[in-house]
Amino acid sequence: MIKVGLYIAIAPDQEKSWSNLPPLGFGYLSAYTKANVPGVEFLVERNLDNLIAARPDLVGISFVTHTARLAVRQARRVKDALGCPVLCGGPHVSTLPIVLDPAFDLAVLGEGEETFAELMRLWLNEKKFVASSLRKVPGILFRDEDGRLERTSPRPMIENLDMIPYPDRDLLFEQWREPKVRVQLLTSRGCPYHCNFCSTIVHWGRTWRTASETYVLGELALIRRKYDPVSIHFYDDLFTINRDRTLSLLKAMRDRNLHQGVEFDAFVRSNLLDDELMESLARTNFKILHVGFESGSDNVLKAFNKQGVNVRKHRLVIDLARKHGILFTSCFILGAPGETRQDILETFEFVRQNADSFYCVHFTPLMIMPGTQVWEWARELGYSEHNMEGIALDTEDFADDNSFLERRWPYLNAKNIPREEMINYLHLGRMMEDLVDRLHQANQRALSPSFVAENVPLAQIVREKTRNRFKKFMPTG
Repeated sequence: MIKVGLYIAIAPDQEKSWSNLPPLGFGYLSAYTKANVPGVEFLVERNLDNLIAARPDLVGISFVTHTARLAVRQARRVKDALGCPVLCGGPHVSTLPIVLDPAFDLAVLGEGEETFAELMRLWLNEKKFVASSLRKVPGILFRDEDGRLERTSPRPMIENLDMIPYPDRDLLFEQWREPKVRVQLLTSRGCPYHCNFCSTIVHWGRTWRTASETYVLGELALIRRKYDPVSIHFYDDLFTINRDRTLSLLKAMRDRNLHQGVEFDAFVRSNLLDDELMESLARTNFKILHVGFESGSDNVLKAFNKQGVNVRKHRLVIDLARKHGILFTSCFILGAPGETRQDILETFEFVRQNADSFYCVHFTPLMIMPGTQVWEWARELGYSEHNMEGIALDTEDFADDNSFLERRWPYLNAKNIPREEMINYLHLGRMMEDLVDRLHQANQRALSPSFVAENVPLAQIVREKTRNRFKKFMPTG
């Protein structure tokens, strides 16, 4: 029997805000490994000191680009304290498989279930990791006896997702327990689109794979029965890729009353929504949809390679959301190469005009993710895997927004708009985030039954006055 400790690289003072949902990937690793490799026990800890105190035989650390340096420091702590093998995985190392700090013994690249299980079987058999054996394991990155990096052949993606057991949520549930239980699940993996800033297609592959309807309905029934959540988040990169599949699944959920007494949300795309699909989502208690509008400018959407998407379609889907009582969350990206002042003003105006349709919005600077087209744009300015300043960040860097934007953010559009001016636009975006939040809260109060019954005209006034506050923040020219 071996005990494996799993940990997400997060700064302790920011752990609660960065990691508010259980790491479903750990649940899949545990469930798949236990089903295929007897003799492996798992523990997950949100606190690194607690994990070290449990003295696991091996440790796996997952991290993203923005926690890469932190993950290295934490891996060294584990090494110093336990002297055990430290494995890593996650989007950063999977999209940049030519860099591996010596603090890690090896990295699992891409989809991890089969690879991780094979590594655990290897450890159980040999009680160590040696290069001659590791070379036979597809989908990993490791150092040989001379310290040279070796990458094994890619591991094929799991085509039949039904063969993967439901994730081991019991492993995660107590650590992430909240008064209002929220659960997430995956019905598919991958995305067929090729947005320039997104690393999903590198991590999951360019294919889109789905679990069967029977598999999904079984998992939903289990979640409802065992955890009684107030909300369920469909964590697919894009839930509505196949319209017929989505409509069929939604109908099956209603037929089995799996939608009663719980709210749902999911990631969608504006060009993949129509009236029938929105109506079906609304009837199935999807209250919020997460959509990547990204920009209110067609020029920027084209630069991001947002295939099939334009501002007209954004507006049409917002009208459908109003009709069916669904709210959107959305991210808007500023700082793309070639973006003009007019493009930014169009984005602000898009948010202002549709503020009543948002649950929340987030304005973010364009971030550089390895393996993306944006990464290639950054290379032209001198960034690379050996010059990660401003790219591989620690979570602490985000504590001071101004310091990050002024000193660390790798800004790619200085030819069009000076950095100082772009920072002002981003701060304006932060103000709009706050106003959307205030508008949503005002709408919630104004639409409450008791308020509306007594103040029907006033309810409309509250909404309009809050919405009109945007005007004073709109730049001119």
